[in-house]
Amino acid sequence: MTDVTDRIGNVTRQRYEQLVTQAKELIAQIARSQFSLGDVALEIEPMRAVGGSMPNGTDDLFTVTESLQMFADDIGVERRTVEDWRYSANRWPEKRRKEGVSFTVHRILASVVDEDERWAAIEDAPFNPRTGTRQWTPDGAKRVVGQRVDRPVTVDEKAQAVADLTRDDEVAAQVATDLLKRPAVTEHVTPAEKIRVVTELTRDDTVAQEVTTGLLRRPAVARKTLRGDTTRMLVNRARKKPRTNWTQKKVRSAG
Repeated sequence: MTDVTDRIGNVTRQRYEQLVTQAKELIAQIARSQFSLGDVALEIEPMRAVGGSMPNGTDDLFTVTESLQMFADDIGVERRTVEDWRYSANRWPEKRRKEGVSFTVHRILASVVDEDERWAAIEDAPFNPRTGTRQWTPDGAKRVVGQRVDRPVTVDEKAQAVADLTRDDEVAAQVATDLLKRPAVTEHVTPAEKIRVVTELTRDDTVAQEVTTGLLRRPAVARKTLRGDTTRMLVNRARKKPRTNWTQKKVRSAG
């Protein structure tokens, strides 16, 4: 009987490996097809610096967008898809396309501006700790070009993902409330940050009064606070007293 831990989804690990091999062959075929379609789109509309379908001064009736839209409609895909094919095919000449690397990875790495860096980048696949091999994934390519990854791994990537998800103030407030209930989280917050947060949260006078009342019910806090208040009170009183220095005394005696 096959152990459950030896299964991936509904298949055995052995069958899974077979399916992965088949899928890689299909992905390679798809990549070649997508590049071929990009080459076709480039033939219809070669990349030009600026402007329409043909150089200035011609009477051509179609702009680049119109030509690519017509082509997309005629083959039954979105124009954006055709534009991706065309752009990637232009950035990756046939001799520079990496066999066994998906079209998706090629498209992401296409944003590397310098050609020599682009050619070198695709030859340097990142290490995948899960498989123990060097291989390309879309997230691996995104890290190279500085794009946001779909599956964050590092602390910075996870923090950025959380920041993206909490752009809405109500969501951010709920998340912050839940996080501050976790002792392990608050241990890593510096005293200065805690003070800053409390200050922000108590800008409302009613809230500040409620918080202060609650704090003063804690004996240790009350003692330190009252001691501090007493000291400030004495200092303020001292500042209000008239000065009786030697000069003042001298003036009075002279009078």
